[in-house]
Amino acid sequence: MYRDPTIVYRHHSVPHEAIDFARSFFWYRPDNKTFTVRIQIECRLTVFDGNSGATDEYLLSVRTQTGLRGNPPSDTVDPGYDFWMIMAPEQIHIRRNHASMYNNNPSVAPFEAFADTGRHLTRVAADRLETVTDVSRAVRAFRPIVARTRFTSAHSCRGYAIEYPVKWADGDEHDDLFRVETGPVLLTDAERSRPGEPLAADDFDWAYLDYHGFDQVRCFLERPTSVLSGATAAGTVHEGQSGTRRNPALSTDDLTAIRKTIDAAPAPGIDDGGLHQLLHTNHYSEVDHRPAATELFALGH
Repeated sequence: MYRDPTIVYRHHSVPHEAIDFARSFFWYRPDNKTFTVRIQIECRLTVFDGNSGATDEYLLSVRTQTGLRGNPPSDTVDPGYDFWMIMAPEQIHIRRNHASMYNNNPSVAPFEAFADTGRHLTRVAADRLETVTDVSRAVRAFRPIVARTRFTSAHSCRGYAIEYPVKWADGDEHDDLFRVETGPVLLTDAERSRPGEPLAADDFDWAYLDYHGFDQVRCFLERPTSVLSGATAAGTVHEGQSGTRRNPALSTDDLTAIRKTIDAAPAPGIDDGGLHQLLHTNHYSEVDHRPAATELFALGH
């Protein structure tokens, strides 16, 4: 039986440890500069081989907002965009999200492009939450909760693990239920991922997680999605509300008419595929149920 190298095996009398994401960062110092850039970590993904013990680590940064700046700077010409970084073993992947999907242009910066770079993971004592009662008590006590979820290949010797802060959770001892809804996290392909074979930007899935137990995860995967998706949906109405939308939903006929208008409109310099891509944006629009093994930890004692 192999020992998963992403797990620290301890005797029951020895306390567990988990990452304190509020105090964990990766950093770099640009070449020919004196300042240091520090970026908080959102998720840690570790690709592992249980037979050899080899691992590769990928760190997802929190999202920020920035812009490509011309000279002189212009907020009209250079609008802001969503910006993430993934620190890989030997390079940094950079992702940008503009207003539309017409921007699938991730870039890569090798470590050699920086004067220096590194990571700072803070691990603290933690209690493992093994039951619904454990989770409920941690929720009510407002203790920070961190999760570690493992996805394995069909042979169960290779795979990857993600560690991430639990931002939304509930526990119900009366009905013996708990729920975690949190993210974003990085996912990849457990069958194809191997330590020593670097992952490219397109190898990652961006996801939010929703689960009620320790052995399966519902993943909301980000996919290019038409901006008209859901335009006919009535939306959720909560108790005490009037039941009307501020912006009424479109009818099916309305939606058909809009699409016909778009298809008929001239678009100089842009083919049909490019025109429709301009009307897409990144959205969590696909659901995938994946078997997994999750551990939950409450930080501190």
